[in-house]
Amino acid sequence: MGPAPASLATLSERHRPEIVRYLTRLLGDRDEAEDVCQEVFLRAHRAFARLAPDSNCRAWLYRIATNSGLNAARQRARRLARAADVELDSLPAGQDVSFDRRAQLRAVAAAVDGLPRRQRAALVLRQFQGLGYAEIAATLGGNEAAARANVYQALKRLRAALGGSP
Repeated sequence: MGPAPASLATLSERHRPEIVRYLTRLLGDRDEAEDVCQEVFLRAHRAFARLAPDSNCRAWLYRIATNSGLNAARQRARRLARAADVELDSLPAGQDVSFDRRAQLRAVAAAVDGLPRRQRAALVLRQFQGLGYAEIAATLGGNEAAARANVYQALKRLRAALGGSP
């Protein structure tokens, strides 16, 4: 990505919207994602002075967001021991969604939610955030081959869970 931005404010302004979208997909809750995003930038603020000038700032932020998001998900799971039923509040207002379509969306969301954490994070980073494998590797820690394997395994598990060919 080149040299680090001159300030955390610049970094925040540039990447905050995509970090919130990523956390919303990772956590399944926009309000929780906003809360976790605040924590992400608080952690980034604390560590910003130690960031190397040639660091990939986007991947660095995604790594903080992934760790914070997964921690929040673990805490929520402990607190709520929630069911696999998925809220469909994120659908656009006024959109008529049939019962069958809602059932499909619940099944997909439950299947994604059932993925191992690293596979889920890699899949969301790749499919929804558009990150390349190098950035996914930098975000999750590891190499590009591991990032590719996590995305591949996530897609394979989703196909199997949803009745497609593995």
